[in-house]
Amino acid sequence: MISQDGFKIRRAAPADGPEIAHIHVEAWRDAYAALLPVAYLARMDAKIEAARWTRNAGITRRTDNTLVADAGGEVVGYAIIGPARGRTIAPSGEVYALYVETDWRERGVGRALMEAAFGAFRDRGLHHAVIWCLEGNFAARGFYQRCGGTLIREARVEEVAGMPLPVIGYHWDIEGGLSK
Repeated sequence: MISQDGFKIRRAAPADGPEIAHIHVEAWRDAYAALLPVAYLARMDAKIEAARWTRNAGITRRTDNTLVADAGGEVVGYAIIGPARGRTIAPSGEVYALYVETDWRERGVGRALMEAAFGAFRDRGLHHAVIWCLEGNFAARGFYQRCGGTLIREARVEEVAGMPLPVIGYHWDIEGGLSK
């Protein structure tokens, strides 16, 4: 199904690797500029990431768990999903990553990727979803709150680029989908 903004959600294919990598690098440089070392972000290279993504997307498990927003053959967003890691409220699915091309933000791509992820979780018999983000990433936090996520009171620390950074999580009971 194609949205009114001209994109559709589908499973990733190996050929999507370069575009996923471009979005990944762009999103990290944008969202984490004040949170991660400048040298680390400067070393991120879309060509290196593209090779890794193309190689990884060829693995069935990885492509089965990567959704892309496709706008006429161009990947404009992606989400990586799977079973929740660590303790959760109930058996849950987890959105490990969700990034949208800068020019496609505010056009419903992120929300459509979340809905597709929740649908995949329901198909697997999971009724809850979680997503974790860096505590200082206020854009992501606002998005998850607007999508009806409930802040998980349990914070944790993850190591990113060799730095311990606090992360916070959001939870959804996904039976009804995202809040409007």
